[in-house]
Amino acid sequence: MQKIVKEIADVIGLPACLDLVSRWGGRDLYVPERIDRMHPIAFAIGLEAAQKLAAEYPRCTLPLPIERNATIDLRNALIYQEWKDGASKQRLSHRWGLTRPGIDAVLAKMQDRETRAASNQAAPAR
Repeated sequence: MQKIVKEIADVIGLPACLDLVSRWGGRDLYVPERIDRMHPIAFAIGLEAAQKLAAEYPRCTLPLPIERNATIDLRNALIYQEWKDGASKQRLSHRWGLTRPGIDAVLAKMQDRETRAASNQAAPAR
């Protein structure tokens, strides 16, 4: 999952985050310092989530990914987690409606991403 989407989901919850990306995906979203019930962000994700977003990112511009990219990243992360939890590739293929080569490609991509992230964390600072 893209870093910004994960960070926003940690603040306002995944459903509200997906609503936000659905409404403003592919654009930069300016988050004001305060949001009231009449603000467009509050209409899209609810007042409570909007106020949490404003508290965490006051006067920030958030680069939201295109909805399709965000949902595919989320799907791939869920597939990878299910596989790590012991689901077979055949089960994943049936559950997610992908071919076996499609599941293999998702798993390879996610393993590569995990390996790169681990090596970046292990690399000493210069």
